[in-house]
Formats: sequence, structure tokens, C-alpha cells
Amino acid sequence: MPNMSTPMKQIPEPAPWQGGDFNRDFLPFSPDSTDDRQLVSDSTKLRIATALQSSLHVRDIIKGFAREARRIVRGISVRYHHSKQHTVVEDGSAEINRYAYELTLVGKYLGEVTFSRQQPLSEDESATLEVLLCTLIYPLRNALQYERALRIALKDPLTGVSNRASMGAHLAHHISLSRRQATPLSLLMIDVDRFKSVNDRFGHIVGDVVLTHVADRIVSCTRTSDGVFRYGGEEFVVVLPSTDGHGAELLAERIRVGIETLAIDALPVGTRVTASIGVAHLEAGEDQTELLQRADAVLLEAKRGGRNQVLVAGARPSAAAAASD
Repeated sequence: MPNMSTPMKQIPEPAPWQGGDFNRDFLPFSPDSTDDRQLVSDSTKLRIATALQSSLHVRDIIKGFAREARRIVRGISVRYHHSKQHTVVEDGSAEINRYAYELTLVGKYLGEVTFSRQQPLSEDESATLEVLLCTLIYPLRNALQYERALRIALKDPLTGVSNRASMGAHLAHHISLSRRQATPLSLLMIDVDRFKSVNDRFGHIVGDVVLTHVADRIVSCTRTSDGVFRYGGEEFVVVLPSTDGHGAELLAERIRVGIETLAIDALPVGTRVTASIGVAHLEAGEDQTELLQRADAVLLEAKRGGRNQVLVAGARPSAAAAASD
């Protein structure tokens, strides 16, 4: 069994957390590889492990672990990185002396933890941090599994965008944010034109390929702050924070053109995919159901009016009347 208290690489110059060769030099760490000395009492380890198990969110667990570790080893900063789940949590600023561990449990990768401090750690301090890492392993494993399951539950398995189940909370959050900060909010409802005929003529497998390409094109046209959701069947919804009606209309037209110009190998040459798009801007006093209904209403108009076009919803009658008063 390896002894984890052996000297570790120290970085001679300070650098941002995101840079530096230390990110490629990790000591392997698993719960059965710690020093046998009683550096931390059993009651302290139990207290820390119990505290960390109070959350199933990786960020909360790492922040809590950093607080507890700093109570025992003064002045340290902690950085956590999980390359596969694209998770980074930082607590404190990067310092000159750094000590990095790759965490595993029964051979399963759990991410990397890097400790840093202005002064070098003593051998006992290094060994103490390794003991503390044992209290982190299981709560971290549980949180990673929970967050992964949550992401899967809220994603559409075919297209990879968020699903309808996750849209309600997302839209409610941004409506509330729009009210509090007095910022605009808009919504697009997108429907692939004549999609049933695609399934009927070419089969459902080709239909799935078309939906995947359409979703990818929508995502490529939007910002990371925008929310893209598969609303059902061949319909998609895009939530646009800090975007007024004019900006939403411009984006909708860009998406429409992007879909129209898709080259999909699964379709015969010359077969074109198009979409109709309804645009609605959040009005005063409007809830998410009303916002979705207005976007859906103009989407229906676009379909009836020839398809492959963008239409923008007007103000609600009550809002228009209030504006005229």
C-alpha cells in the first residue's frame, strides 16, 4: 500500500488555478492509502463526514470540506476539478506551494483536489489533509452520482437539449429574475414544418436524425445563457434572458435560416427541412403559461400562413390597453 506522506511536487511560481503544470501531476488517492498515524481524532472525522453528507451538491460539499480543512490546517486553499463532468469548485486563491491528488474509489475516478498555501506544508500537515480526504470521498461520490442522475433526468435523450420537465422551473426562475431586475425576457417556440411527412416518407430513424440536427443548429445559434428545450415531438422552446422582442426576432430569423440551410446526409439530395417560429416578449403581469400561449398562438399563425417564417406576438389586450391609458 503506498504511503501518501511522501514529498509532493511544489510549484515554484504562483499562477492562476487554471494554469500551471501542477494540473498534470496528481498523486493517486483512495481511502485505503492514508497514513496509519492518528493525526485526526475519530470524533473529528465523524463530525466532518456527517456535515458533508448534509448536501447532495458537489459545490456545497467542496466548500464545506474546505472550511473544515482550514480549521485544522491553517491558510490552505482548495480547488476541485472533475474533467468528465466539467465541474470546477474553488475556495481561496492559488498560492505558491501546491499539492494535488486524483481521487478514486474502487478504481472509479472522482476528480482532483489541489491544496495550496503560501508556506510549504509540513509532513504532518500533508498527512493530515490526506486523512481529511477520506471524509470527503463518500459524500463526494454520492453527490457526483446525484448530479449526474439529475442531468440525465432533465435532458432529452435524443437531442441532448433540456427536456420539458426542466423547462417550468427554468422559465419561472427567469421570469422572477426579469421582474426583480427589470430586464427583458423573450421566448421562442419552434416547430419543424411537415415533420410527420418526414417520418412517413423516410422512417422514424431518419426523423430522429433530423430532430438531432435541428436541435444542434438551434443550440449553435444561441448563447450559453439561453435555455433550449425539447417541448414535445418536433417542437422546441428557447428562453432568452435579457433579450427584448426585437433581439428575439433577429435570433429567431437566424435560427430559421440556419435550419433551412441544413445539409442532412440521411435525407435525399434536395430535401429541405424548414421550421416556423413564434416569438413572444414577456409583458407586465404575465405568467409563464400566458407567455407560452402567446408564442404558441403566433406559431400556429406562421404554420397556417405558409410555414418557414417568423411571427412576433403583439401585446396582450390588457397590456395594450394599459399602455394607451
